[in-house]
This record gives sequence, structure tokens and C-alpha cells, in this order.
Amino acid sequence: MAYDEAECSAPERAAKEARAAEEAQKTREQLQEEWENRGPTPPHIPDEDIIRHRPQWFKEALDAPRTEHWLEVDGAKIHYYRWGNDDPKRPGVLFVHGNGAHANWFHFIAPLISDRYNVASMDLAGMGDSEWRESYTRESFARGIGEVALAAGLGPKPVICGHSFGGFVTLIAGKHYGDKLGGLILADFTVRPREDAHEWFTRDGNQRRPTRIYPDFESAVARFRLAPLQVCANQFIIDYIAPLSLREVKKGDNPGRAPSDEAGWTWKFDGPAFNGLKMGDDHAEIYAGLPCKAASFFGQYSKDYEPERLDFIRGLRPGSPVFTIAGAQHHIMLDQPHAFSAAVASLMGQWEADGALG
Repeated sequence: MAYDEAECSAPERAAKEARAAEEAQKTREQLQEEWENRGPTPPHIPDEDIIRHRPQWFKEALDAPRTEHWLEVDGAKIHYYRWGNDDPKRPGVLFVHGNGAHANWFHFIAPLISDRYNVASMDLAGMGDSEWRESYTRESFARGIGEVALAAGLGPKPVICGHSFGGFVTLIAGKHYGDKLGGLILADFTVRPREDAHEWFTRDGNQRRPTRIYPDFESAVARFRLAPLQVCANQFIIDYIAPLSLREVKKGDNPGRAPSDEAGWTWKFDGPAFNGLKMGDDHAEIYAGLPCKAASFFGQYSKDYEPERLDFIRGLRPGSPVFTIAGAQHHIMLDQPHAFSAAVASLMGQWEADGALG
């Protein structure tokens, strides 16, 4: 936006500069949204097919007993939930959520397999109810994951299942903790060759701002969106996780590195956490060299599903499963919760039979 400074007073210049900055930020956010929403167009979901009531299985899952824990890792308290029993030999799995999500995304998944396996679901640092850090790296995320996996009572050789961004940092955890793990499951995260590495957070100088503060709880909940954007037939799951994604802010609180001059409600994640976060171009080498079992699966209609990449991923580890979940988009555990849990349980059952989890 151009203007003649000579014709503007200082306050007018400041106001115009502020508007120009806001428009530039909107442009960056629009580009980010367009990038996040590339890929196949899923089938249309008619409104009459959207389920808004809580089915009985979902109610029973939410009522299943669980315990709440915190583990300090490198000065930050990491929050997680756990389902199962105290048998130290019972195999187990740790679920790791995606960017901006939280442990409750698996609250209704864990009880579907906790009759056979111990299960934990964690909040990554800077998200959910885990503490924030001054700065974040892929290794700091990985260390939080690895330490929780080993501390949560998930058997002699835990399995880690990470979704989306959680799949990325789960892969890095496998690099550092793989000899202590039974296996890694990457859900809707694409392992790419070095020459096609994608940097999600450093391209085009995109910088994330502190999360927006809404004046009241209701207006904040109403703004909840999945990213990438999608319609979810299981609206009752969205209605469950959306309120749990928020925290209250009071004047003087520090929701984004500076004391807030507003009061209201905002999201449970550190907005600028990913600014400058480098993913690296060594994912294929890490995946190929994992000293534990590994598997990858994708949503059939996911924005991150690239059929041409499946042969590449299979070639990195011949014999390691790579498959899709029918009818699912990117958020597989929301779209197809039973298929998601069955896939994880099936992989663990095979690995247990192979002796990898003992």
C-alpha cells in the first residue's frame, strides 16, 4: 500500500502502516491456508449424514477410567493421560497429536484398544496442557515424546503413533530412541526423499502470531476449525474436542510472549512456537535406518496423501506396511475412529507376535 508521507500526519501514517501490516499478514495466512488445503477433493457429505448426537460407543469411551500425569523434560512439564493396567510386561502405545491439537484427540480412541494394550496420549510442549518453552526444535519435541513413552508404563518396548506434525516429531524420536522402542506408526505424515523435502514453517518467511483472544467462551468455540479445513461427518467429535482446545486469559497473562492487555479465551497452543522450526531433509534416511518396526498409513482423501509416494516409502523399508484408511481425510481418528484404532491394534498385534514388543 503506497501513500504520500508528506500528506499524512504521524498518527495517520501509523494507522496506514498498521493497516498495511494487517493486510500483509492476511495475505500470508491466505497463502498458508491454500497450501494446507491442496490435494484431492473428498466426496461431498450431505448434511443429513453428519452425526451430531453422541453414539453409545463414544459415551462409553469417554467414561473409561484414565489417569493424568506430568513428566518434566528439559525444564518443561509434559502432560499426558494413561489407560490400562499396571502390568509392566503389557505392551503399550503412545499417541502423539498434530500441530495445534492436544491429547484429548485420542480420548475416544485409547479405550477402543485398552482392553489389550496400555495406552497413553500426550500434549506436546507448547500445546494442550503441557508447558511452553522459550524455543522449540525437532529434537526438543522428540525428547519429550521419547521420555514420555519410556515413563508411561507402556511395556518393555513401547510403540509410538504420531499423526501429521506428530508423525514428523515421532520419526525424529525414533532416530534417538528407536533401540528402546517396539515400533513407530506414522499416521498421515509423508516421508519424502531429500530432494523433495518440505519445510512447513520456514518457507516464505511466514511468521505465526500469538493466538487471537476472543471476548467469551462461546465465540471462541464457534471459531474452532480443522486444519487443513474439512467437513467431518462425526460432528459429535468436533463438538467434544473444540471446547477442550481453549484456555481462559486474564489481563496481564502471557498468552503470547507479552503480557496481555485483553481478557477472554484463546487456543491452548503457543502461536509462535513453530517460527523458524526446521524439519530437515533427512527423513528418508531416518525412516530407512530405524532399529525398530515401522508402518505408515494415510487417509484415502487426505490432503497429505500422495499415491506416487507410497512406492518410495515402501522401498525404504521393504516389508513394512504402508496403506490407506478408506473414507478418511487427513484427520483420520476423527473421520474413521474405529478403523484408526483397528489399524493401530492390528499392527501392534503383528509386532507382538513377532516378539518386537517384549
